[in-house]
Amino acid sequence: MDLNSLLPKKLNFGAGDLVEMRYLEKVFGIHRRTASKYLSVLHLEPLYIGKEVYFSLTTFKRIMYILTKPGQPGFLFPGSAGKASRKRKNKGDFITEVTDDILEQAAQPSVLAEMCAAEGRDISVLKKFITPAPGRPRKEDTK
Repeated sequence: MDLNSLLPKKLNFGAGDLVEMRYLEKVFGIHRRTASKYLSVLHLEPLYIGKEVYFSLTTFKRIMYILTKPGQPGFLFPGSAGKASRKRKNKGDFITEVTDDILEQAAQPSVLAEMCAAEGRDISVLKKFITPAPGRPRKEDTK
């Protein structure tokens, strides 16, 4: 048996990895239908290439980073034991779908810098995305 056939395929087009949906199945030990629901509640649109289904691993990681930051409400994933609990659902400090506010936070360049810093990476490359450009503004920008 070929070991590569067991691993989810990963494609890289320079802007992050596209990973086969099997990645979620393997990492979380869930079925394909539940993995599809995960993408849906996280507002990640799948990409269908041939017979395979892919999603952006970079975007997935950014959303998960925001969901796990201190002060965020808890998140109940589809098929989780917590989601079946009425007590937990009715308590109100858990959400079952990513909100627009969370998506906006995940889209911020500063989140990428925080993630790199949390992993111990050199963030000097990302500083140019966070800080304003030095010098005077262009004429087009001042109008």
